[in-house]
Amino acid sequence: EGGRASNQNALGLDFRKQLPPLTITLTPAMTNVITARDGTRYNIMIVPDKGCSVNSGLSSTRGGKLASYMYTPDGIGRDRLHSPMIYAADQWMDTDWDSALAVYVGVMKRVLDKDGPDGVVFSCFDHGGAGGGFENTWGTGKLMFSAIQTQMVRIHNRPAYNSECHATREMGVGELNNSYEDAELADVIVAIGTNAYETQTNYFLNHWVPNLQGGTIDKRKQRFSGESIEKAKLIVVDPRRTPTIAIAEQVAGKPNVIHLDIQPGTDIALFSGLFTYVVEKGWIDQDFIAKYTKGFSDVVKANRLSLDETARITGVSADTLAKAAEWAYKPKASGQM
Repeated sequence: EGGRASNQNALGLDFRKQLPPLTITLTPAMTNVITARDGTRYNIMIVPDKGCSVNSGLSSTRGGKLASYMYTPDGIGRDRLHSPMIYAADQWMDTDWDSALAVYVGVMKRVLDKDGPDGVVFSCFDHGGAGGGFENTWGTGKLMFSAIQTQMVRIHNRPAYNSECHATREMGVGELNNSYEDAELADVIVAIGTNAYETQTNYFLNHWVPNLQGGTIDKRKQRFSGESIEKAKLIVVDPRRTPTIAIAEQVAGKPNVIHLDIQPGTDIALFSGLFTYVVEKGWIDQDFIAKYTKGFSDVVKANRLSLDETARITGVSADTLAKAAEWAYKPKASGQM
């Protein structure tokens, strides 16, 4: 069973004395007792890895329960299905694999014949391990993208199939367009309609917060030599006041957080107004625009909206809008955009 001394337990920690805060994350959900086929009992614990650059030893809701998912007769694993189920007569009923597959294939064929591949829509729980497709569940991916050939697949917390794995662009799947490290290096983080503390907890705590507290200034100075570097600021676009905003105000200081609490459905007006203001101020890279874009002047003309009009539509004051634009887009004191 092990003991409290560091040489008596698999964690190598001395539980005979108080451990420093956040030395390790331990919860009952990370433990389990399983029985092997030969009757041998094993005490297991699955803990976050401090060497992982994503969470640095922090625990997510899903990852922190991996041990409890392992089968025990009296654990949550007892609810695992022993056979396929079919929904009929207003209830779920057990069935056999032949019957389940016959129903699945029959319905799928009717949809494909009538509406084509994009008439089939998949809503997947996770981004790989629980049914997302390419990375960890090849069978699911082959079914959706090779056999059925549908494009209508959404995963995890996204409206589409945006992978978090490297090199998937070469497979025809666009990955997320920011890395976790971006949050550590940014001068200003702009969060649009996202409540990161509750939906991307480790990303927020392990990558946003250090930057908002000034803990990554040396890293940013090394990466961006010659630029003026200050503690990061945060702009949140959300009709609601979320826990993300409240916590950010505590760790960064309220003067370093702007909450653009727009009226629901006024996002386009907000972006058009900020865009117009930034262009009028000249806070744009003309050389980049000339080299890599087309029709920029037409876009400016089509989306022109004054800050006063933007304020009237969104419900956010013109002064606050101007302040947000200045934080995010005004060139630095050292001259960089």
